[in-house]
Amino acid sequence: MNDITTSSVKSASSRVVWITGASSGIGASLAGVFAENGDVVVATARNARALETLRREIVTKGGQCEILRCDVKKEFQVERVARSILRKHGGIDILVNNAGITSFKYFSSTAVREFDNVITTNLRGLFLTTKRVLPSMMKRRRGMIINILSFAAKTVYTKSAAYSASKSGAEAMMNVLRSEVRESGIKVVNVYPGAVLTSMWGKRHRQKYARRMIDAESVARLVYEASTQDASVLVEELIIRPQGGDLRV
Repeated sequence: MNDITTSSVKSASSRVVWITGASSGIGASLAGVFAENGDVVVATARNARALETLRREIVTKGGQCEILRCDVKKEFQVERVARSILRKHGGIDILVNNAGITSFKYFSSTAVREFDNVITTNLRGLFLTTKRVLPSMMKRRRGMIINILSFAAKTVYTKSAAYSASKSGAEAMMNVLRSEVRESGIKVVNVYPGAVLTSMWGKRHRQKYARRMIDAESVARLVYEASTQDASVLVEELIIRPQGGDLRV
């Protein structure tokens, strides 16, 4: 999957939306919601088979979806994907940094390789994708960068030291970027979901706490709404938490 696999032709009014980590969970829901509202979605992830399933689902519903395999930890893959999108469409209107992983372990039990994998994916990966699309947005003096972070950046969850560090680091980095680029017409939006019912949680947790978790599509629809605000308005932070309160697992 080295070249864009596409479903239809972009219309003049469509926005080009690159969503990372789009093969499942919040990412897949984001792809579906943006596509159903007329945007051209470029969905990327490591799982090529899951991406193809997503593309077919979106096309069946009349949406526009293009897929590319990309591991955000690998700079050459991020470069290849960005170059392919820019070559075809001339610009990226919205980058949704959604790719992320976790490891539910106490600090003392977290191996160095596990820590490195979480930080490299959740923080360095976000840096790589954003850095690659930023020049074209600066040149066009418009664009939006949406970062799917976590409420773990706002509070303390045990067994989430590496994950919380990655999300807090991403929060700080993107807050700095927002201040640096807002005069250039670029919006930076940080999204902080609480517990969302996705495969990031183990099967046991999903079975036990499903009723208290947020549905991924609900998150996606709120993010989409934030992306449609008038040019004079910036939703800097979007906090989405379960009505029943935080999970402590």
